[in-house]
Amino acid sequence: MLSFTKMRLVDRYGGGLLCSVFSVLRGLEGRRKRKTGKPLRVRKILITKYFGMGSLILATPMVRALRRHYPDVRIDLLTIEENRILTQILPVFDNVHTVNTRGLTSVIMTMAKALRQIQRERYDIVIDAEFFSRLSTLVSYFSRARYSVGFYLPEIWRGNFLTHPVHFNYYRHATVAFMALAKSLGVDAEDYAVEHLDIPDLVLGDVSTKLREMGVLPEQRLVCVNVNTGPLSPERRWAEENFVKLIKQILWEFPDVTVVLIGARADAPVVTDLHGFFDSEEQARVINVAGRFDLLELCGLFNLSDLLITNDSGPLHLAEALRTRTVSFFGPETPLLYGPAGNNHLVFYKGIYCSPCLNVQNQKKAPCNGNNVCMKLITVDEVFASVKMLLEGRLVPSAFHVSLDVPLHELLIDYRSHIMPVSPAENSVPIELARRT
Repeated sequence: MLSFTKMRLVDRYGGGLLCSVFSVLRGLEGRRKRKTGKPLRVRKILITKYFGMGSLILATPMVRALRRHYPDVRIDLLTIEENRILTQILPVFDNVHTVNTRGLTSVIMTMAKALRQIQRERYDIVIDAEFFSRLSTLVSYFSRARYSVGFYLPEIWRGNFLTHPVHFNYYRHATVAFMALAKSLGVDAEDYAVEHLDIPDLVLGDVSTKLREMGVLPEQRLVCVNVNTGPLSPERRWAEENFVKLIKQILWEFPDVTVVLIGARADAPVVTDLHGFFDSEEQARVINVAGRFDLLELCGLFNLSDLLITNDSGPLHLAEALRTRTVSFFGPETPLLYGPAGNNHLVFYKGIYCSPCLNVQNQKKAPCNGNNVCMKLITVDEVFASVKMLLEGRLVPSAFHVSLDVPLHELLIDYRSHIMPVSPAENSVPIELARRT
């Protein structure tokens, strides 16, 4: 798979150059004039969201709001191939186009193929749900959709391709930011809950069988632990020795609990090393399934579990979408943007001066280069005290509460906008909302 470092470089330099070139060409060719008296009748919408499995889940309230506003419209997705299996259990998209990221050549070839398919579909609206990618904005332009919606960031110039630019607020939760994209089209919604994942009974049965084969007794309670973060910003990891100490305390205090160490195939070496810190007796109740469960089975595992303890990463949002309780650790990233909402989730976040440090300007690269003091300040004792209460069935107030309570009439008000009028006709786009240049 093409590394995130290479992707950043390609997007910064290649994407920046292409945005400049095609912005000039677009200015020379002029924009098609639209008839203000006849709003566009919407038939097809394309949403583009490539990276971040968790972000794709957090975008589901926006998709649901679009579908309620345009009940007869087809809503499709353009994403990377790794996310295809997620869309099978995320019942909000009609069709999925994918791009293969095994290498730069694969990206170019599969993106060209996807764009040809997209152009044949003649989408009415394309919504670019990426926060800082220049190339994703170009994809919106090449889609030839009549209207293009996306985030406007003065710090990262991405050309003049958007008809509906939406100010990106670094201090609003990602779900709210995505909802603002829909709001720019005159779509209202009050439901910010992420879409529930639909796990087939057959998958749940297969997971139960696998667990029995690994020696997990049916009466044992399951606590999943995710020590991984993926390749993007490894500073989000809580120290492995902290996870080891925490798990040992859980095993000692709760004899009826089996801990399941999860991870993708790429995470298996790290998880295996951590598993080696437990003696043979402990390993009977600490099961390493890294690389052994696919995404569907992982979701089935979460469905059968009492709790997920995790770094800030994609499995956190999978668990949120499955209504599984979570304990999560934030530091370089802020839970204000990506934290799980609701009373089912406990968030640890210290919020020291240098935290958060990941943003669109530095393209999610932490300046501390691994010295993540923000994560080191989260102690095992305080985490175990809360986990103990959760496993005893007691309510635990989160030290950091993630709120999505944003009044609709205030959602899209910023320094350069006004309250947007509602759509002038059912199933249509309010064309007076489009930016005129």
